[in-house]
Amino acid sequence: MVNSFNASTVTLSDLNLIEASAGTGKTFTLAEIYCRLILEQDLTVEQILVVTFTRAATEELRSRLREKLVNTRNELIEEADERSLLARQKLNLAIQSFDEAAVFTMHGFCQRVLGDFAFESGLAFDLEVIRDDHALLQAAVDDFWRRHITTADHKLVQYLLAKKQSPEALLESIRSLLGKPYLHYLPIRDVDIEKEHQQAKIQFEKLKMLWNVEQDIIRATLQDRTLLNGVKYGTSPVQDGLESIDDLLSCDDVPLKLFHGFERFTLTKLQDALKKDQQLPELAFWEASEQLQESVEHVQAAQALQYQHLRYDLLIELLTTLKKEKQQQRVQSNDDLLLNLEGVLEGSGGDWLVARLRQQYPAALIDEFQDTDPVQYASFSRIYANSSLPVFLVGDPKQAIYSFRGADVFTYLSAKKSTQHEHTLGTNWRSHPDLVYAVNTILNSKEKPFIYEDIPFHPVKASRENKSILTTLNSNSALQFLWLDSSEPMGKKEMTQLAADGTADEIALLLNQANSCEAMLLEKKAEKPIPVSGGDIAILVRTNNQAHIVQQCLQMRGINSVQQGRDNVFSSKEALMLERVLFAISEPQNQRLITVALSTELWGLDAYELYELQQNEQEWSAQLDLFYDLHQLWLKHGFMRAFRHLMNKISGQQQLLKLTGGERKLTNLLHLSELIQTQCSRQNYGMEKVLHWISSRRKSIDPNDESGQLRLESDEQLVTIITIHKSKGLEYPIVFCPFLWGINYKPPNQEVISFHDRDDDYRGHVAFSEPSLSIARESIALEERAEDLRLLYVALTRARERCFISWGHVKGAIGSALFSLLHPELVKQDRGEMLAQVRSLAAGSKGTISLDIIEKKEPVIYKGVKSNKRKFAAKKFKRFIHQPWRIGSFSALTGSHDAEVPDYDSPASNETVVTLEANNAAARDRFTFPRGAHAGTCLHAIFEHWDFASDDHDAMQVLVSRTLLQYGFDELWTKAVCGWVKEVIATSLNNTSGQSFFKLADLSQDKRLDELSFYFPVTGLTVDSLQKCLLPLLTAESPLAQVISQLKFSSLSGFMKGFIDLVYESQGRFYIVDYKSNWLGMSQGAYQQDVLEQAMIAHDYPLQYLIYSLALHRYLRLRLSDYDPDVHLGGAYYLFIRGMKPNWDQSGIFFDKPKVEVLDALDHCLQGLTND
Repeated sequence: MVNSFNASTVTLSDLNLIEASAGTGKTFTLAEIYCRLILEQDLTVEQILVVTFTRAATEELRSRLREKLVNTRNELIEEADERSLLARQKLNLAIQSFDEAAVFTMHGFCQRVLGDFAFESGLAFDLEVIRDDHALLQAAVDDFWRRHITTADHKLVQYLLAKKQSPEALLESIRSLLGKPYLHYLPIRDVDIEKEHQQAKIQFEKLKMLWNVEQDIIRATLQDRTLLNGVKYGTSPVQDGLESIDDLLSCDDVPLKLFHGFERFTLTKLQDALKKDQQLPELAFWEASEQLQESVEHVQAAQALQYQHLRYDLLIELLTTLKKEKQQQRVQSNDDLLLNLEGVLEGSGGDWLVARLRQQYPAALIDEFQDTDPVQYASFSRIYANSSLPVFLVGDPKQAIYSFRGADVFTYLSAKKSTQHEHTLGTNWRSHPDLVYAVNTILNSKEKPFIYEDIPFHPVKASRENKSILTTLNSNSALQFLWLDSSEPMGKKEMTQLAADGTADEIALLLNQANSCEAMLLEKKAEKPIPVSGGDIAILVRTNNQAHIVQQCLQMRGINSVQQGRDNVFSSKEALMLERVLFAISEPQNQRLITVALSTELWGLDAYELYELQQNEQEWSAQLDLFYDLHQLWLKHGFMRAFRHLMNKISGQQQLLKLTGGERKLTNLLHLSELIQTQCSRQNYGMEKVLHWISSRRKSIDPNDESGQLRLESDEQLVTIITIHKSKGLEYPIVFCPFLWGINYKPPNQEVISFHDRDDDYRGHVAFSEPSLSIARESIALEERAEDLRLLYVALTRARERCFISWGHVKGAIGSALFSLLHPELVKQDRGEMLAQVRSLAAGSKGTISLDIIEKKEPVIYKGVKSNKRKFAAKKFKRFIHQPWRIGSFSALTGSHDAEVPDYDSPASNETVVTLEANNAAARDRFTFPRGAHAGTCLHAIFEHWDFASDDHDAMQVLVSRTLLQYGFDELWTKAVCGWVKEVIATSLNNTSGQSFFKLADLSQDKRLDELSFYFPVTGLTVDSLQKCLLPLLTAESPLAQVISQLKFSSLSGFMKGFIDLVYESQGRFYIVDYKSNWLGMSQGAYQQDVLEQAMIAHDYPLQYLIYSLALHRYLRLRLSDYDPDVHLGGAYYLFIRGMKPNWDQSGIFFDKPKVEVLDALDHCLQGLTND
């Protein structure tokens, strides 16, 4: 029996169910009962179990309960009697100890019980709760795949490959079934796969035999235009079909799948294509083709069943193996918390634990009970059934919209039958009476509006006074239909845009009226009305795409908005963007990853801009150096330090905010960075684990993950765009519903379907094969339509004052939830009938519903808020900013940035990039090899990783080929580059310091040091100090003097940093080698000494080798006890490798050895010392 409910007088005992329609004061009721339990039954806050289903709801409920205690205490302050005094003491104690209140999420309650009674439960004391067990699941599935799939019959393997199946896809197909032991798996039909294969093989051999006999007649028949319809049997498809069947029947075995168009050879298709009064030649081939087609389809169906059996076997295996694996790793997931508690309660010590829990929590309030599931309800039922303890289950089946999270409304309905007392909250305290009446009118227009008899609709009363809180110039009806008119049925895309534009126009009108104080709202407890603001308005959507379209329409009209949905931040584009950037940071030497990162919205470079950047040596080096520095920062100081440095360095915040939807993008990116930092802190994740974690989270979105739900991008008073799911429990003065005409149900095409069987008291079942799948699809269709109606109810009940609904003659609207309520008698869409019925509904609504015809028009532009605020300007800065310490380099002294990474070459300023046809093998040589920094990087990598002393030609080919591919160059270059490298290392390096006839090919691995990096401190280095220090020691015509004379750079204090391509030792001397791939010309003459000297000066290389020589000078001084620069310092080679050949003498080779006094002078200058 259903009783009207009064929280102040209800008996505090037994199992009670309170059904609370939207706006009827559910939370107020819970708080009232909570307060009564403390005052009347002398319970403490630790003894009243309060459970809801999300962390956000838990915090909200906790706040409301405490507020109720405080308000009740304050009301009793004026009372002086003994009873009031005692009540105040109880309330004061409850308020003071409220931090200990037993307010939990369902998972939090399970964790508390299992932790408090770990010994009795038989579980480990220190089980870690992991939010995401996807990695464990995937490992178990991978192992199953290895044992069962890779060893299976090759035909099944071919079938799975053709279906693009994988271990990941296998897990995805059964993931939603895990953690649900209450599901009943329906039997899978047995299959004789060998029999089906054999039958198909017989038909295949028969068809081959008939083809050999009848193929001439077959060809003539198919090509006879007088016999067959030319559209269905055109020249081209017939010719393709004949070629395909020739190929097919030349195979030894029956194929897994017949070619596209095979059906043209079947009797049914041919007869359908016969022209009038024509007769098809009677050939056995036609019927045999049809039989083969059927046989192959039977084989495919049998293989599908075979795979279904494997899915079932995997599910059964995971029930045991996964539990053992988690026990070994001492972890449990959220689902495990529920299952473990249920297992303990149903186990041998269950009665003891039930008694202890009843003693610990002698009263319970369960909020949002419509979101429960069989496991959760089983635990509560086990604890409190037949106990006579006061237990109140509060929910509304009309708002059960979270089936995607595992919520099961049928469990609620089952529990409803088991409760001892059933109550309803029948008065709406939220919405204007006219809006309450309007919603009642719509829902009352159809018998059983929520489909199931156990979810009835009872009209609610309105408690508010019937006076206008919101006034506007236009219609003041509480519920307004915006009819988007069109003589023909509109397509979904057109209707979406019209609805978004219409909504944006209405909002612009409202806000423009508000600017003139013509749209006013009297807020609660306000003395006088105030103009409507964007914060008073919400737009309800179903999808991200709808939200994006509405947001664009608002932006076009000058209206700012914020977006809030149930979508997960890991499914956003920003998650993919951040993943790509982090991969580049993790491998700063991988320029391909860096290129991908630079193409993201954080940099926003297009293909042409990326190419231009890569051709500029200094700018490209700066980008490479940034990723190197970020890598080091992450290693030394953690993720967040590196992330903040990145955002500051590239002005990431400004870069994103200037994009459309920039606030949303920035909010998502910062949200992701916080989640990563949290993971790093809690799990001590390093770089590799973070990358794996974010990749797995992106691939497997957990719908129950509250931490990943999208955050609001702004807290200003802006229009809110929010999903209907996310809006549940919220309220807004004005609500727009532009997309309720949409069809949200999609027929399931999964190969495994879970559903509720109406013939088995709506118990959960799982179908794997026919005929169960057909039954499941029919049942799921009904369940989805019912949930869409419940979602519609949530949308209609979010508004306090006014609700706008876009409606119209749009294709497919007949399948929507709202259509079933507005037009319950229509069996097909008709514009006139639909419009007339909405008009009739409005006419009979006592003025609470209106209909406005909306036609296409120019957008209404929001005029903005007039402001009388003073204009402010930044104060002029007059103080001095000290130069910060920074890391400098050769590039910093000669270019525009402070970065240096291994020096890779750019083309000279007069170079023109030459393209080469792939098949022009004769032109493939050192001179035609691609130019620029990217090509230089590739060649440097080859020289760095090749053992010069090796004569293993095959190994060189492997290295060169792999490196070329890694940097995006054609493998056809392999032969030319191998020969080129061999010629370079075979060229004698002669110099003035005594070395002659030495070749790199003579150099063993133990005598070389590649990519030597160095740092040394620099103090107060300026152009003036460097020139004063060095120029007196140099001849004016020397290359080094010419470079230093023209230097321009900012003062540097900090560190000098660089990389030396190669340092090697020969005959006791140490030499520097720098490889240069600069293109100077197409012949040997372009690489002679006078040309090299000009190239050296043009690129400021003399200063580079001076810095490198100083670095080597310092290095050797620390490493060699008897170091003497005149003896040990050999000099610097700059090898312009395009000009080097053994028979070209010293072509392409530049050598210099700076004087020791020059090195010492530079050393003093960098330290801020003078020679005075």
